Amino acid sequence: MSDLQAVTGQLYIVDGVMQTVEANTAVPGILVQPPPNRAHRSRSHDFLFAHLTLSGNAEETAVLAQDLLDLISQKFYSTSGSLTAALRSAMMAANQTLLQRNLTSKEAVREGGLTCIVLRQDELFTLQAGETLALLGHNFGIERLPPRQPDHITPLGRTSGLDIRYAHHRLQSGDLLLLADPRLSHLPTDDFNEALVDTDIESGLDALIDIVADESARLLMIEFNDDSLLDLPDVVTPRPREGQLVAPTPQPRRSPEAAPTPAAPSERRPQPVRDGRPAPAKDNIRTLPAIDRQQVEHTARRAGSQAALGLSTFTAWLAELLTRLRPPRPAQPLPDEEPTSLAWPVAIAVLIPILIAVVVSGVYLERGRVQRLSEIRAEMSQLISLADGAGEDALQARQYYTDALTLAVEAETEVRPGDETVAQLRAIAREQLDVLDDVTRLSARPFYEFSEGTALTHVVLRDGFNGGIFILDKGNGLVYEYETDDTYLNPLTLEPQARVFNGQAVGTQVAGSIIDMFWRPVGNAVSRDGLAMLDSSGALLTYQPNLDSTFAVPLDLASEWQAPIAVATFDERLYVLDIGAQVIWKYFPNGDDFTANADDRAIVFTEDPDLEQVIDFDIFSQDGGLVLLYRDGRIRYYDTRSGRLEWDESDLLTNGLQTPLVTPTSVEIVGRGLNASIFIADPGSGRIVQVSRPIGQVLAQYRATGPNGEELFSQITDFAIAETPLRVFITTGQTLYLAVQE
Repeated sequence: MSDLQAVTGQLYIVDGVMQTVEANTAVPGILVQPPPNRAHRSRSHDFLFAHLTLSGNAEETAVLAQDLLDLISQKFYSTSGSLTAALRSAMMAANQTLLQRNLTSKEAVREGGLTCIVLRQDELFTLQAGETLALLGHNFGIERLPPRQPDHITPLGRTSGLDIRYAHHRLQSGDLLLLADPRLSHLPTDDFNEALVDTDIESGLDALIDIVADESARLLMIEFNDDSLLDLPDVVTPRPREGQLVAPTPQPRRSPEAAPTPAAPSERRPQPVRDGRPAPAKDNIRTLPAIDRQQVEHTARRAGSQAALGLSTFTAWLAELLTRLRPPRPAQPLPDEEPTSLAWPVAIAVLIPILIAVVVSGVYLERGRVQRLSEIRAEMSQLISLADGAGEDALQARQYYTDALTLAVEAETEVRPGDETVAQLRAIAREQLDVLDDVTRLSARPFYEFSEGTALTHVVLRDGFNGGIFILDKGNGLVYEYETDDTYLNPLTLEPQARVFNGQAVGTQVAGSIIDMFWRPVGNAVSRDGLAMLDSSGALLTYQPNLDSTFAVPLDLASEWQAPIAVATFDERLYVLDIGAQVIWKYFPNGDDFTANADDRAIVFTEDPDLEQVIDFDIFSQDGGLVLLYRDGRIRYYDTRSGRLEWDESDLLTNGLQTPLVTPTSVEIVGRGLNASIFIADPGSGRIVQVSRPIGQVLAQYRATGPNGEELFSQITDFAIAETPLRVFITTGQTLYLAVQE
């Protein structure tokens, strides 16, 4: 994930007359807001842009527009939780404020259209209400947001309900975004090509002047790029053409008593930003869990009332208890009686306010949780409905379902775990997302949970008919063996046993930290199979379970290694991936030992394979086919005999992979002959992808549900596959899981 910056430029044109826009001049209805110092921590990397159009003359509505934008900014940056939920809450607050004004004020009714944009790193989140116009320009063309206008649009400020349209985009450097008055919606999209396609912001603003011509418009253009901050201006100010009429931008004016407290100049100043298969036809109507939106506040109020009633009961009980505990006071004190100590009444005076404060805090916290839970239910239901209505727009539907699942995570982790309605909505969203992505759902259970502080990074299955699982705990420098039957499903021991550890004396060698490991079968050069482990000292350690013994073989010329990260084997040879030296070293067997051939020390490629970016690799045991997996989602399959590239990630996208790999971690070739396939773990998308080895055809995609409903493959560090039937062993932190198809 790359961080993008944003450079903004604004145009204000009234009947063809360009209004001057200075750095400290606010164009009515436009907001450019980096995160202020007071922003909630969950909003600290969110950059907000907004375009608000109100009915009536722009000068007349400038103050009202500014107040609404200030409210949106304040509400958004002070709200925790998911980004879309916070922005929706801010827009709802603005709508309610405008509606209340329209109902109570004697002034003209004002209604409007609102587009709010948030940039987070390289992701763009768009929420729109009412009539709007937003265009996203790429080097290949323009996208309208939304792609098609809904049949019915309710403007901002007309009703308490607000129809909000969602969109999500992954940006590329050089993309341009235009927010404009909906009065320009009559212009064909192609008219904006010169301003938004394969250009820069300066040229784009200049082109917009000609596009607007004699009409009126307020325009905010944003260029997203990955250039250095030092290379970018804060704001691009368009210059008027020679002979063009220019007028100063009128500033919003309000009476002193009505003026809100302005944000600090440093917080309001625009600046570069950084840190920055189609859906199936519905034969019947899906019934979502009933969500009564009007019950949201009622439910919260009821929770508050019940808590308040509990508080009243509690204080009455407390008073009665204290009365009983206090010793009775005699009518007249005895002459020799000691004065009553003040400690007891003082303690009571201090204790009661503290207890009341604790209970009151609990009341408000519970009320907030109930209200937020009701909001999440309503938002999830709306997002699922929007996804169902997306038709053939699988990309948009996928985003809606994903946003719904994000809200489910918030409810489960931050609000109230185990809510039945949220669980039902999550199941619906997950099921439909699986259909869109052609994913097979597995169920997972913990196979063994290690102690706290464990960091499991590798898992290997013992070949043959004996069963057994080996796990590397890199955090503690231990390699465990977990003995099982030949199905791998039934442990034969209560606990995994440590077999190798950092600093262990192995013959004349001292074991270093384990880098990678694999199962080394019996061959011509070695008479017993075992678990082979590459360590940081440049030795290959082999543990032989049948003998319960470990031996070490130092590898030739290991001093030349720079950053070895993985090891594999083919035809009893050993291959070490060294991303520092950008080489895959090759070693030939010599009994239990290995030797380097001066004339054949490394795999030769016909083109630069960019090994520096590789995170894992594997070699097919029968013909030496080599798969390279890259941290940015690329994947390459080579014929090592010729060094020729056979296929890459682009072939996967044309052969069944609808969503590219995001942040893959490991790859493994499983099976023999024509049945051999490649499995790729991609926690970034929560999947394991199965690909045919020879041609790069996607065979299957898998996701797994954890015991608490979580997407388990989003946490994967490594995996091992046993087939027929499919059994997937994965490591996540301190737990070894087993995932199977039900």
